[in-house]
Amino acid sequence: MSDLTRAEWLERRRSGIGGSDVAPILGLSRWKTPRDIWLSKIDTAVDIEDRPTVQQLIGTALEEHVLRLYAEQTGRTVRRSHQLLRDPDHPCLVANLDARAAGRVIEIKTARNADDWGDPGSDDIPQEYWLQVQHYLQVTRTPVADVAVMFLNESTPAVSVYEVPRSDDYREVVAELVDWWGRHVDGRSEPAPTTSADCGRRWPRSNGGEAIATHECLIAIEELRKLKTELKALEERKDDLETVIKSTMCSAERLHQSGTVLATWKTQSTSRVDTKRLRAEFPAAAELCTVESTVRRFLLKGGGGDE
Repeated sequence: MSDLTRAEWLERRRSGIGGSDVAPILGLSRWKTPRDIWLSKIDTAVDIEDRPTVQQLIGTALEEHVLRLYAEQTGRTVRRSHQLLRDPDHPCLVANLDARAAGRVIEIKTARNADDWGDPGSDDIPQEYWLQVQHYLQVTRTPVADVAVMFLNESTPAVSVYEVPRSDDYREVVAELVDWWGRHVDGRSEPAPTTSADCGRRWPRSNGGEAIATHECLIAIEELRKLKTELKALEERKDDLETVIKSTMCSAERLHQSGTVLATWKTQSTSRVDTKRLRAEFPAAAELCTVESTVRRFLLKGGGGDE
C-alpha cells in the first residue's frame, strides 16, 4: 500500500471499478448488488472501511503463507504488488493485484472447501473469481493468471493452483462496465433495485401516499400469492417431518443408523436481557439504552386471506 493510509487507498479505489466489483455490477454476486457498488463509489457517507467478514480476515491473515506455498510448489519468483493500476484505454477500470510473477497475475484465495472448484490446474473456479481475474488480466494486459487457493477444511496446509487464461469473451464485459460507470457514476443515475433488500434500503420510510399498480406489478402480486400458499404448505410439511424425527429421538442427542449420524438435536443455552423486567425495575436505565429503529412491513392485501 506504499505510503498511503488505508483510508486514502480506499478513496483511490473508489475512483474506478475493481475486480471484486465486477460480479455485483453484473448481478452475479451472492453478497452485493449493483446499487451497493454504486453507493460505494458516489456516496461519501458510505463507510469506505467496509468492515471485513471473518472469512476475509482469515484470508488476509493467510495471504503470505499461501503465497509462500505457491512459490515453493511452482518454483516461480513472486513479487507483491500494491499499486492501483488503471486500464490504459478505460481509466474507470482499476486493478489491485495480490502479486505477480513473470508473465502472470497471481490471485490469492482461501475457501471453506473445494465444493465450487474444479480440478487443480484447470480454470474451473467460482464465477465471481473468474470475473475478478479476467478483470485483472484486462487491466494489466497479461495473458494468464494463477489462482492460488487454500481449502480450510484440509488437515494439512496446501495450495491448489488454478490457471486462468485471458478470455476474449471478457471484451463484452468491459463494454458493459464502461457503460455502467458512465451512466451511474459519472451520470449519477441510480441503478434500479435488484433485490427486496435493495428496495428497503432505497425507500426506508413510507410517506403516506398511494401508488397505482402496473400490469407487471399485478402479475407479480398474483404469482407471489401463489408462491406464499405453496411455501405455507411446504412449511407445514417440513414441521410434520421434523415431528416424526424428533419423536423418534425423544431425549437423545444423535440419531444414527449403521454408525452414520443422520441428525442431531442438541441442548443449547442462550442468555438475553429481560427487557420487561428492566423497564419495570430500572426505567431510567431502560430509557437510556433504548434505541429506536424503523422498518417497513410489506403485506399483500385484497386476496381474501390478507396477511
